[in-house]
Amino acid sequence: MKVKLVSTMFLGWLLSNFALAQHDLNLAPVRASFPEKPVMKVSSEATMVGPVTSQNYTLCCKDYNLVLSTSQLPTMALTFRSPDALYKDASEALLKEHSGAKQLSYQEAQVGGKCGAEMSFKGSNGDQGKARFVLVGEKLVVAEARWKTPASQAEAERFLNSLAIAD
Repeated sequence: MKVKLVSTMFLGWLLSNFALAQHDLNLAPVRASFPEKPVMKVSSEATMVGPVTSQNYTLCCKDYNLVLSTSQLPTMALTFRSPDALYKDASEALLKEHSGAKQLSYQEAQVGGKCGAEMSFKGSNGDQGKARFVLVGEKLVVAEARWKTPASQAEAERFLNSLAIAD
């Protein structure tokens, strides 16, 4: 009985400390949970249909990297491109960003409770990756995770599964 009580108390302490260690990012209407505070960088790119401004939240750890990106798209881009075409464009750009990365799969998926897409890929250095894409109004949201080990894959999956989109 005493061992069970100590085990239960330890588990409770462990879970509460794990919950405290999480850094919840709330970018209304997008939410995600990082294991630590990510670094934020804003970038802007001129395109043929207008400027694209992105907020990128990145967490680089020893065995995994997590990125949440929200990009404000020009209205014109949404007029001439379907959401799926935008997701495919974003997945191709992501693969180019990781030189030598190869797509393993691409499919429609529920992302944060909305219809979106998911891509799995393998990096040139042997790491694995997954990215999820969803359009929220005029913002393209991309959650990306790369990992090297099964343990870091669990952390990456936890991050990807924490993505939520409020109505």
